[in-house]
Amino acid sequence: MWTDEQLLDQGWTVEQITTYRAEKAAEVISTAPESVIPATVVPKHSIPMLEDTFVAPMKAVGPIMSNSTMTAILMATLLAIVPFSLYSISNAEGTQGPSGDVGMSGMNGSNGSSFHLVTSADALPTCDDSVNSQIFFIAVDAAFQVCQNSMWTPIDLMGQSGINGTNGASGTNGLDGTDGTDGADGTNGADGTNGADGTNGADGADGALGNNGLASLIVTRSESILEGCTNGGIIVETGVDDNGDNTLSLNEVDSVIVVCNGVSGQDGADGDDGADGSSTGTMMVARLSAAPASMGCNGTGELLEQGMDDGRNGGIAQNGVLENSEVLFRTLICTQYDIEMVEDFNPGATGSNPSNFVSINSTMYFTANNGTASGIWAYENGTISLVYSGSVFAMRAIGSQLMFAGQTSSFGIEPFVFDPSNGTAWQIADISSGSSGSFPGEYTLIGTSVYFAATDSSGIFDLWAYETQNFSVWKVEADIQPTSLIAVHSDLYFSAGPSNGNVELWKHETANNTTFMVKDINPGILSSSPQHLVLMGTTIYMSANDGGSAGTELYAYDLTNNSTWLAADIRPGVATSSLSDLTVMGTRLYMQAISGTHFELWAYESTNNSLLEVTNFQSTSGFGGPSGFTVFDGKLYFKADDGSGAELWATSPTNSTVWLAQEINSAGASSPTDFHVFGGTLFFVADDGTNGRELWSVGAWSQNISFV
Repeated sequence: MWTDEQLLDQGWTVEQITTYRAEKAAEVISTAPESVIPATVVPKHSIPMLEDTFVAPMKAVGPIMSNSTMTAILMATLLAIVPFSLYSISNAEGTQGPSGDVGMSGMNGSNGSSFHLVTSADALPTCDDSVNSQIFFIAVDAAFQVCQNSMWTPIDLMGQSGINGTNGASGTNGLDGTDGTDGADGTNGADGTNGADGTNGADGADGALGNNGLASLIVTRSESILEGCTNGGIIVETGVDDNGDNTLSLNEVDSVIVVCNGVSGQDGADGDDGADGSSTGTMMVARLSAAPASMGCNGTGELLEQGMDDGRNGGIAQNGVLENSEVLFRTLICTQYDIEMVEDFNPGATGSNPSNFVSINSTMYFTANNGTASGIWAYENGTISLVYSGSVFAMRAIGSQLMFAGQTSSFGIEPFVFDPSNGTAWQIADISSGSSGSFPGEYTLIGTSVYFAATDSSGIFDLWAYETQNFSVWKVEADIQPTSLIAVHSDLYFSAGPSNGNVELWKHETANNTTFMVKDINPGILSSSPQHLVLMGTTIYMSANDGGSAGTELYAYDLTNNSTWLAADIRPGVATSSLSDLTVMGTRLYMQAISGTHFELWAYESTNNSLLEVTNFQSTSGFGGPSGFTVFDGKLYFKADDGSGAELWATSPTNSTVWLAQEINSAGASSPTDFHVFGGTLFFVADDGTNGRELWSVGAWSQNISFV
């Protein structure tokens, strides 16, 4: 609908405009619902309609916006600048009258409104020539932006304050009263009271009030429960303040819009990596790598090389990579470990023979005999003390307690528990009474239950369990000879078979208390005899024989699909490689095995199913294959004999170099065993030829730096 000014610009007269407005008002009254517009209402103003739909999630929480007076003035100013969109609440329509004659084509209209309403700044269209110089109201921000010079710019449409009106004329002064008659002079007496003031003159008449402008108002309110909106939403009501009270009354509401709350959007995709920077011909570049064994660092060293990225001697200049031809300096960093005896428990050549090393929190426990007492010893913060005196065999940690095979009053071997918190030990059960005992071992904790192998009077080993919460002991499965027990989450895997043979891979599920053969690797009555079970990820590796042409070799069992396969045939053909001491280090599996002539250290790489013979000692020693493999500080330590006696050796998976860590007994063999890592230190037992078998450690280290 055209404004009066636009119609005047088109050549209309004032009389034509008045007639036109009256006709439009009559049409509005005839089509409006009676509940909204009474028959006596005459429209006081004309409000053009906008083409855009107004959907604006406003943040007001009450029926009236804050600072209502200022809001009304602002909206009135906006109404004077741009047309406002109104929507009718009612959908009711009157009976359609007969079509009128086709009127003459009107004159071309002027440009449409430059004012639009959107929900949020994200809903703004692209700022280009199609919306240049047009104003948009951002409902969620209660602010305006204008498109100019291809960009959206916030604007402030608050007009300047109007000029103060002139003061009204002062009222006329009141009439003076008449003078009173003089009294006769009397004697001077007391002063009389003051006379009353005269009445004020009447106020002048107020000037006539100016006509108030009509303001457009917007009211929003949030609703947590709203029909058609899953997450609630906002109700937006708009209308003209017809009665000028700065409040949008129910009968003044011209439009109601519901805006539903959305859900949080997903995170945007990561941006692309920036391009690599380039070096210059004068930039120093470097590389750090494991030192070759030929440089004498015994596999523990690192080689730092430096040079200019200038492409000298046929290299590629400014590629950010140090090439061999560009190397100017080399620095060799050798790491040396201190290997020493911790303490001589039993002075003299006999030794204390420590063994059964386990750790609980900040304390390491082990068994030893110092010549005076035999039992469980504790090592904490460099201090060693006897915590339990008695016969102790096959000790393992079960949570915060120790479980071991101890000797009863009748000299039988039965399961015992020692609690370090109170220093007490007790026998949990007399599984096989008498002087022989049940010979328990391989205690494995799952949850609060400990599973172990033991034999009762029948002489055949069974699977037993001990509940640490109520101290109960029971037989889980009889006559199955369980060995090589390992815990995998809440299940127990082990090697077992009935008394008539057929030893295979078994499983006990603690969730439903069932025990069964999980995989018959060698189908039929013959056994696959799985042993030395270790877990790597979701795969159990073991030595086994599937009855085929490979003999006893390295086999793998996948927990996810119950499949078994030959992982490596170290000794091809039907002969066995007799592998043992399976030890996991990252993705690599180390083991002792024989390929046909000597027992050596072998490595199996699970990522590509490759095999590597790491050592070759027995070609000269003829006996004493590597054993006792233990991972410490990224290296593998073990006992081996190169022909000069069994000593402490090590290998690095980085370059598979092998070196003598230390010759502890130069006159013979120190024969290191019982390796155990605790508190950043590798502990083991060895004989230096003077003090007998005592406790040793590989701990503090130092670096030796040299330029080559």
